[in-house]
Amino acid sequence: MSLTTRFRSLFARQGVERDLNEELEHHIEMKTQENIEAGMPPEEARYAALRAFGGVEQKKEECRDAGHIRWLEDFIKDMQYGLRQLRRNPGFTAVAVITLALGIGANAAMFSVVSAVMLRPLPYPQSSRLVSVTGAYPKGAIASLQADSRTLDLAAYTTNTAFNLTGQGEAVRLTGSAVSANLFSVLGAGAEIGRTFQPGEDRPGRGQTAILSDALWKKQFGGDPAILGRVVRINGDDRQVIGVMPPSFAFPSADAQLWLPLDFDSRNSFDYWNTNFMPLIGRLRAGATLGQAQSELHPLILRSIVLFPYVMPRSWNANAMVIPLQQAMVSGVQTRLLVLQFAVAFILLIACANVAGLLLSRAAARQKEMALRAALGAVRGRILRQLLTESVILGLAGGALGLVLASGAPSILKLALPANMPDGTQITMNGAVLAFTALLAIAAGLVFGLVPALTASKVNLAETLKIAGRRSAGSVAARVRSALIVGQVALAVVLTVSAGLLISSLWRLAQVNPGFDPEQIVTVRVSPNASLCAQRTACVALYNELMQLAHGLTGVSEVAAANTVPLDGRLPEIPAEIEGHPILPGVKLGPMLWAGAVTPGYFSLMRIPLLEGRTFRDTDTAQSEPVVVVTAAMARKFWPGQNPIGKHLRPVWSGEPWRTVVGVVSDVRQYNLANQQPAGVDGAFYMPYPQAVNIRRELPTAMTLLIRTRDGASGLAPKLHELVASVNPNVPVGEVQTMEETVSASTSQSRSMTWLFVSFAGVAILLAAVGIYGVISHSTSQRTFEIAIRLAVGARRWNIFALVLSQCLRLALVGVAIGAGASLVVTRMLSTFLYGTTATDPAIFAMVAGLIILTALLAGFMPARRATKVDPIEALRRE
Repeated sequence: MSLTTRFRSLFARQGVERDLNEELEHHIEMKTQENIEAGMPPEEARYAALRAFGGVEQKKEECRDAGHIRWLEDFIKDMQYGLRQLRRNPGFTAVAVITLALGIGANAAMFSVVSAVMLRPLPYPQSSRLVSVTGAYPKGAIASLQADSRTLDLAAYTTNTAFNLTGQGEAVRLTGSAVSANLFSVLGAGAEIGRTFQPGEDRPGRGQTAILSDALWKKQFGGDPAILGRVVRINGDDRQVIGVMPPSFAFPSADAQLWLPLDFDSRNSFDYWNTNFMPLIGRLRAGATLGQAQSELHPLILRSIVLFPYVMPRSWNANAMVIPLQQAMVSGVQTRLLVLQFAVAFILLIACANVAGLLLSRAAARQKEMALRAALGAVRGRILRQLLTESVILGLAGGALGLVLASGAPSILKLALPANMPDGTQITMNGAVLAFTALLAIAAGLVFGLVPALTASKVNLAETLKIAGRRSAGSVAARVRSALIVGQVALAVVLTVSAGLLISSLWRLAQVNPGFDPEQIVTVRVSPNASLCAQRTACVALYNELMQLAHGLTGVSEVAAANTVPLDGRLPEIPAEIEGHPILPGVKLGPMLWAGAVTPGYFSLMRIPLLEGRTFRDTDTAQSEPVVVVTAAMARKFWPGQNPIGKHLRPVWSGEPWRTVVGVVSDVRQYNLANQQPAGVDGAFYMPYPQAVNIRRELPTAMTLLIRTRDGASGLAPKLHELVASVNPNVPVGEVQTMEETVSASTSQSRSMTWLFVSFAGVAILLAAVGIYGVISHSTSQRTFEIAIRLAVGARRWNIFALVLSQCLRLALVGVAIGAGASLVVTRMLSTFLYGTTATDPAIFAMVAGLIILTALLAGFMPARRATKVDPIEALRRE
């Protein structure tokens, strides 16, 4: 039969059946006529024709098998039957679908984040050939590596560089990047309007150009189509706009608004070799492999080391590697994403186990149905397939509802990730997420439906029909249900222990003394152009005037300024020589120190305790003796057991004077609450602002005004903007925020991840409780006869109550034991996110065990209470 006819048999079934009936009747009539012509009476002739023809219905089935696409027809029938069965049990269907929606929806939402960040190719041509070179390099080393590499086209860029845009109304502080001229060609990225940088445009005298982001072009320039060739003033210099990048371009981060060419000027030795150590990216050249690039890298680095104007250790960047760019861009979030993905996978496993338990209970109630179907000739494979179809329908329904629940979840999950995610990480519920969800729903349906289907389809016909309607003998199914509950409890323990560890860590972090008092402090960043501070006295006068005017505002009690405030993420470090710790001959670099530049009132305003000596005075000017204040940790490290007052240190650059230590202050959590200072920083000290220097041997220009108020920050922001504008309208003013907001923001990712795990643990415990309730309730109903016998022979009601609860307790204890063992392994993945606690904290494990056991007993309370209400006489009469 043709394929067209086969499909017609599916979608025009009534017509096909009519044709089939007519054809069979025609054959019977012909045989009947032959019998009549042979001398039989008409009635006897028809009976004889029917006997010769055989069973009419069997013939019809044979024709259907030959004429239909049978497997597809069976599948459609199974779908229709499954939908009818689920409609007849709305309570069961609703519970199963909602349970699955929680598990599948969480996984769909998490996959949308993982897909956008880790799996989606970078939006550049042949992005698989883009690489990152680990480590950081000065301009001189970069130029050497670019010239000598035979496997890579290398490009350099700065990260989160701040620029001032003036002359376009109110002065604006922008975030951008200074890049080598070939960066865009290495990425394969072109401008939306105009062009990108040309070769050599990063050389002396050729770099007075700029490229804008699409957002900056539209916001600051109103999307002016004549933007090309327009001169804009950036950091006090005139630059010509040569291009606007597409809206999707956001390298090296989503914060980038502006790109300027680097200035590779070897005549400025200090800038060329001492400052702006930058990351590198590259593109593999034709025929080159990642392994070849890695083999080439270390000899190139060793060759560049000898070019430094001072002695560099041969260990510098000895561990540098060439890795895929996509891997490098997600390295900071990869572990966090994988941990969250594991967590939501556990939720789905618990949901599947829960629904499998429901299906097993339902299978016990359908034993008679299965037996009757088997008696009518249905083979086990056919029954199994039909039951699995029902499970897949449940999975797909749960997946559909899960997608609805997941649609808003990515924005919540992103809170646990850095705000400035890499380029190309727009998180959407796209086709890949829909396909993943559909496959996950089908797979989940098969997983949770397989064991119940195997159990229900294994029918002992005689035994089932004999006991149908009475007690169930499904001991195997009962053991399977118990095993599923144990598994749910174990997974819930793992998630709850993880949540407990994160809660403990967050609580301990909140108890950390940051070393200052953030209450009632308002901060605002003020960023004049470097040219304004070419004369130190001009910058010092600017901030003195700003502080004097700010002090006159209503409600202001104290005012100070600093180049960085605690927990703002800035790291002003300089290499220094320290008295008593001489630098080896020929080595120009010394210990790297965090270098604060503050005004005299800073320590008082921040409530940073003075431990020894004095803090800064108004008399500590550029003309007076250079002085510093060190932290207690630095004093202990470099002068243990000695009086640090009167000791000396100085930046390593030639011509820098020794600075005298005049005071020691308490340690401050400057970089984050978990650590006083990041790795690679050996200590911290403060300089009075008029005497301060930064890594470029210049006075810090951008400073933060700190204002302690009596009335909070309400209404202060516009006053501060007006105040700065009145002094110099070309000085950008940042966002006004409180120090309490800064402290809170420093732990925002930890809080978000903690509450995500708390939510996961809550869902896991709820699903486990529902599963325990269902198993105990079903088990109790199956043991009604046993309970009646116990009561009849003298058992007390409380004995029955304890009997049922003991079953809950056994399941919970086994699950807790398995879950605790698994947690000892799994929670080690959380070690990098913990503070002040270990991944094996016994107190957390004990509290979680108690919580899970209590939850199990509560889940079993109602079934146990119902068991005590059994009427022995009525129960025995029914049996």
